[in-house]
Amino acid sequence: MDITIPVQFHEIVDEITRFSDLPQSVVEDRTWREAIDFGSNVRNDVARFEATPHQFNDRMEKLYRQGDGFIFETLVSWATPGRRKWIQQALERLRVFQAGAECPSPRILMLGDGAGNDSLFLAKHGFGVDYFDFPGSKTYQFAVKRFGHRQLLNDRIRLVTNYGDCLVGTYDAVICFEVLEHVPEPLKIIGDLRQILRLGGIALVTESFGAVRNDLPTHLKTNLRYEGRTPFVFLKNNMRLSWYSVDPPYKPLEFTRVPSVTAEMYLQLFEDRRVMADLMRGAVMPLVRSIRRWRSD
Repeated sequence: MDITIPVQFHEIVDEITRFSDLPQSVVEDRTWREAIDFGSNVRNDVARFEATPHQFNDRMEKLYRQGDGFIFETLVSWATPGRRKWIQQALERLRVFQAGAECPSPRILMLGDGAGNDSLFLAKHGFGVDYFDFPGSKTYQFAVKRFGHRQLLNDRIRLVTNYGDCLVGTYDAVICFEVLEHVPEPLKIIGDLRQILRLGGIALVTESFGAVRNDLPTHLKTNLRYEGRTPFVFLKNNMRLSWYSVDPPYKPLEFTRVPSVTAEMYLQLFEDRRVMADLMRGAVMPLVRSIRRWRSD
């Protein structure tokens, strides 16, 4: 099956124009602005919905439901080789899992895939996936139209409308890219990932807890406390770090659900220089930010 995913400017413009209610001239302008000023469309949504940057409240939730900025942001960013490498490496890890677990058709949940490019990519390479994002949001509706146009719905891509249906420990793998930094309770989502997976299942995850910047207003300031701690937080939830990407760093990380946590699993983390360097950096960053604020006052 030929499943095309837009990566060129005109392809992205055509895709958004086809599956949204926006005129092509507007789409061209907004796509170009996104390409030269990353995050500009989401920042415009923040202003339009009067949301407070880096804080989750009713207005920020309204932005996720009614805004369309993430459609532009995710499609334009996915077109970069660096971003595509995340899902390419995830595909390789899924194939390793397939072979090792003798699981020819792994059950995969795409948790928070937004406009759906990663789901399309895995479908293109022969996997079936379950897709979940904010049901009813503009981004969700956009993704569903794309899947339907490619005749993938209820075949290689199945829609999940009830999040609770996922929490039954039957998935072999879950992919959750750049979600945790957006949610007010990331520990709950990490606990949910454990419940989603069967024993021995894998979670392929990226996060940007430390990237609380002006160009990323939907990354929550309250989640800075988790910067550098991700492998340890997952381990507390019975998911041990089993692999991670070196290039790009930690994009993604792979966690395997285990029946219980052992001292050896913690020792593995303490002996990993990259993991410990990241933990130390996360520990000193609050002091660095305080000094920067003091110098700017």
